[in-house]
Amino acid sequence: MRFIKRFLFFIVLAAIAAGSFYGVGLLLRAANEETKQTPTPAKATSTPAVTISPAPTGTEPKEERIPTSDPGSVATIDDVTVSDLVALVLPSIVQIESNLTGVDVWGRTQTESTLGSGIILSQKDDILYIATNNHVVSGATQVSVTFSDGSTAAASLLGTDPGGDLAIVTAKLADLSEETKGYIAVARLATASDPRPGDMVIAVGNALGYGNSVTVGFVSAIRGDFQTTYGERELIQTDAAINPGNSGGALVNIKGEVIGINSAKYTATSVEGMGFAIPITQAMPILEELSRTEEFPSEQSGFLGVYIVSVTKEMQSTFGWPRGVYVKEIVPDGAAEAAGILPGDIILSVNDINVYENSQLINRVTSYRAGTEVTLRISRETDGGREEITLPVVLRENAQ
Repeated sequence: MRFIKRFLFFIVLAAIAAGSFYGVGLLLRAANEETKQTPTPAKATSTPAVTISPAPTGTEPKEERIPTSDPGSVATIDDVTVSDLVALVLPSIVQIESNLTGVDVWGRTQTESTLGSGIILSQKDDILYIATNNHVVSGATQVSVTFSDGSTAAASLLGTDPGGDLAIVTAKLADLSEETKGYIAVARLATASDPRPGDMVIAVGNALGYGNSVTVGFVSAIRGDFQTTYGERELIQTDAAINPGNSGGALVNIKGEVIGINSAKYTATSVEGMGFAIPITQAMPILEELSRTEEFPSEQSGFLGVYIVSVTKEMQSTFGWPRGVYVKEIVPDGAAEAAGILPGDIILSVNDINVYENSQLINRVTSYRAGTEVTLRISRETDGGREEITLPVVLRENAQ
């Protein structure tokens, strides 16, 4: 009986609690509905609202805004297939082997081979003109080229420009098989525009002498102050791997056009991904001039008629002279005297090819036949300092 009374008591309490919760819920719902219908006014604040009055007409300041980059017109490289580009480029790339012969301290003849790469630049009649680096063929007594189909042919060193690290070698079509002639191609050159940092590039060449290989990267920078033995040069910096043997090979864009000639790699334990190439727009005037070099007997070589000395870095810093070849003395009745060259002049270039040392000037002059007119760029001392002039010079035979 007592148990039944307690049970009924708990049921009554539960009913009262449920009713209370239900009532509170109704009250809260009603309050919310009233709030939606009648917004609560904002509390007053002791701080008045701040307003900005417009500037008087005619004195309103112009707001300078930095534009936001718009990628809408930027083309992507999603559709680029590197293997297709490489197939397009490879027929114009060759491997170059240079043999250097010398005598050791015991009087024995020694032959050393160096390997590099080259680019088929043009064809004239039965001759292929192949561009490479000067350091690939410098001092070579024998040169051969291997095409991408594996065939090999003898080549001749036509002309070099040590200052620009450029050279031209030639090969005769008559020495090539019909299969090779059908495979090789003249390179497409990107002479219409210059590369920009961020452009995708492909380096093709004979890395380490293992045959043509491919590396992919981007243009990192355009270096106008790259320091070389012959002074500052403009080079393309890229993170596409350039290794020994790649020198003279092609750096191409995503159109398969040659934008540079691979030239060097910066090596140091703290440096990664710094390869360099000569811009093709800088190289072509020199390569075209080298391609015009004639082959003729040495006794027909041009002669300038000057006694010269190379301008060293010490001379540059001491006298403020430009890098070039200093004229110490003029040979009487020679080509230089007839052209108006004076002692104290500094010869800077021959037909727009810079000369920095005696040997370079001699090589440039003797690469032309006597009777050829060349243009010299000269630095001459004046009352107001040094000034540059250009002089046409008709080369003569060596009378000595």
